[in-house]
Amino acid sequence: MKDNEATILWRALYGAQRGLIGVHSAVRPAPGSRRLSRHRSAFFAHPKCAHAAAEWCLRRSEEGLEAYFCAHLLLGRRRTKENAAPVLALWADADGAPIAPEAPEPTAIVESSPGHAHLFWSLRHPVSPQKAEELNRRLLVSVGADRSGWDLSQLLRPPGTRNRKYEDAPPIRLVDLDEGKSYHPRELELALPQLALPSADARKTPDVGALPRRPFSPTDLSRLSPRARALVRHGNAGAGSPYPSRSEADFAVCLAMFGAGYEEAEVWAVMTDPANGISERSLEKGRHAESYLALTIGKARIIARSRRSA
Repeated sequence: MKDNEATILWRALYGAQRGLIGVHSAVRPAPGSRRLSRHRSAFFAHPKCAHAAAEWCLRRSEEGLEAYFCAHLLLGRRRTKENAAPVLALWADADGAPIAPEAPEPTAIVESSPGHAHLFWSLRHPVSPQKAEELNRRLLVSVGADRSGWDLSQLLRPPGTRNRKYEDAPPIRLVDLDEGKSYHPRELELALPQLALPSADARKTPDVGALPRRPFSPTDLSRLSPRARALVRHGNAGAGSPYPSRSEADFAVCLAMFGAGYEEAEVWAVMTDPANGISERSLEKGRHAESYLALTIGKARIIARSRRSA
């Protein structure tokens, strides 16, 4: 049977590993809606039935449904952490920001919508599901990915289907794949940034690090360049902004502030002050604002620190 983009991707992610491909479909009532209904799951043996799993997803997409696959293979017919098989590829859900040059180059990139992508890194040796979660959390900070997209049983979009979240239902495309690019798990352990865990009495769910207390937004931004100050005051809508997206403008401000010697709490304050135009994107994210800013600020802090030590 002829390979399609989904089976090509799964071969790169799972190799000859045996397990179950978990696929899922749901109805989105209207573009832009966050509510999904009529959920349905199915499971197909890998590698024997990979083509059948891909066809299942493609048919559901053609019927107007959202289609997804589990980021790792499963050992049982439920998409739970307890059923996770040893992991042979890591993943991250990128949120439009460019990948930092010092981050590990992905093995595969799947465009999930214009400007957004799922990233994958093949491993030379499988790791335990728990180790995969840890490395995923560190990877997403390194590359600037969605902080909610690192966990086990994560659902991602298979190439060849369509993203019904948008009015024009853009196709999901495998835009880059280098099957020869793989990483030893120890190599990533040594290269990726270490993350501080939250205290025992902090939030119960896993996080990429404890959040600092935030003072009032500093009024003295004189250490910043005129261009950076304008970006803080007016956001990416300001005249002459060179950034193609608000997330890139947010990252530029955070990097500039760390480079000018501001403390992390001061960066948080600037990025969350409604009086500053640069706060627009984070405020729009509502309850996801902290996760978005933790990722953006954390990545900027790491890069600024590496520049100082270079």
